Amino acid sequence: MERIRNINLISLLKLKSLKIQAVIVLAVVVFIVSNLILMPVSLRMDLSYGKAYSLSSSTKKIVKNLDDVVAIKFYASSDLPGRLLPLKNEVVDLLNEYKRENKNKLAISVLDPKKNQKSLEEAKESGLPELQFSQLERDKYAVTASYFGIIISYGGSKEVLPQVTDVESLEYNLTASIYKLTKKELAKIGVLGYEETPNPREDELSLLKQIFRQQFTVDAIDISKEIDASYETILVLDNNKKEYNEQEMAILKKYLDNKGKAIFFIDGVWVLDNLTTQPSKHNLFPLLSEYGIRLNSNLLLSTSSELVNFGGDLVTFMAPYPFWLKTNNYDQKISFFSNVNQLTYPWASSLTIQKSKDLTIKELVKTTKKSWEQKDGYVLDPQNIPQPAEKDLKEYLISAYSEKKGGGAIMVFPSSRFVLNRYLTRTSDNLGLVLNVANDFASGGALSGIRQRQVSFYPLPEIPDAMKDIFKYINILLLPFLLVIFGVVRLLLRR
Repeated sequence: MERIRNINLISLLKLKSLKIQAVIVLAVVVFIVSNLILMPVSLRMDLSYGKAYSLSSSTKKIVKNLDDVVAIKFYASSDLPGRLLPLKNEVVDLLNEYKRENKNKLAISVLDPKKNQKSLEEAKESGLPELQFSQLERDKYAVTASYFGIIISYGGSKEVLPQVTDVESLEYNLTASIYKLTKKELAKIGVLGYEETPNPREDELSLLKQIFRQQFTVDAIDISKEIDASYETILVLDNNKKEYNEQEMAILKKYLDNKGKAIFFIDGVWVLDNLTTQPSKHNLFPLLSEYGIRLNSNLLLSTSSELVNFGGDLVTFMAPYPFWLKTNNYDQKISFFSNVNQLTYPWASSLTIQKSKDLTIKELVKTTKKSWEQKDGYVLDPQNIPQPAEKDLKEYLISAYSEKKGGGAIMVFPSSRFVLNRYLTRTSDNLGLVLNVANDFASGGALSGIRQRQVSFYPLPEIPDAMKDIFKYINILLLPFLLVIFGVVRLLLRR
């Protein structure tokens, strides 16, 4: 009896072992078959801040709607410095993302001009420059000449990106080039109140025009004549020389009433080079009021301000200047502010909103809460600026958008120097914001919302000094405290 019981037990164990083996074999088979089935399918998840590593909806729309083949050739030499190899991989990954959106209309290739004579000739013929890269290898300083650029071709036309080491803005530059090549007619933008200079070095709008001409036709406007409706938008610049008369005001109003769009860079108070002030001469205050925006005759100051050189040609003396406001007080979810981390407003005035049922008004940019104003008796000398009382500190509106029902739309920057070359600081994204706005006005937002592939820094929010100390000590003490708690718990559990 005992023997029969043992035989049954052995049989049960063998049967259980066979079941386990069968389950293991079946799991392996399912794993292999599922991998073979899903091999052609790719799945990506972008968990980065703001989806920085996914193509924007604007790029996807442009790429998917291509009517003919666009050839993108990435020229990367085999002798690139080691530090550029990760960048090369990032560029290739980005190009593959483009390819996935439209395999039939995008021809993408990676070429090595140093190993392929035909590629070398194509690069030279297209004007792709050979770049000089310095590197330190084996305690020796060396300079190498390599190609690291992109050529985009469409219908016999070409666009050249001479170097693509700035991967952060590559998606925008690449999509803008495709957009420019494939668009049958570029949108037209007019510039009003700006005097052309014969010397390009003295052109204070050269950077703005250089960026705009990537996707627009930019013309100066004669305000004595009717503004052509073909201009999708116009830029109105204040130089404190142009005073608009009644006839010119009527021309501007007619353009806007016909659903025109305008971006104003005008001052509430004009600041001279010797740091004295004059009343603004432009006479555009009533026009702005019709769109529910009042431009105030004041000058704003802020504890969040840019460094300005108060020295001469020989001596540099940098100091924060409260009249050059810095801010990141805006809603980054709005497409206008794509790729915009910080703005600088030199000598800005405040805006006041006057609501109306016929107007759609949006408050876009404000100063930090530690800002104040000067009215009359302006003191602009950095060494004599009176300090404000705590009760006078608050935030002010410094950019607004207004659209009239059945009419046009305007955006107001109460700083005439907002886009001039010499007032653009290294950390400001003024041109990026204006380009986004102009694109939204002129192109129906074709390129709006294209994000940076990678964000190198974010300006810190404006917080009280006491709060900064709290964050500092939390960062210093929190991790050691957590480790101590963990050790105590482990010790108690052992006991």
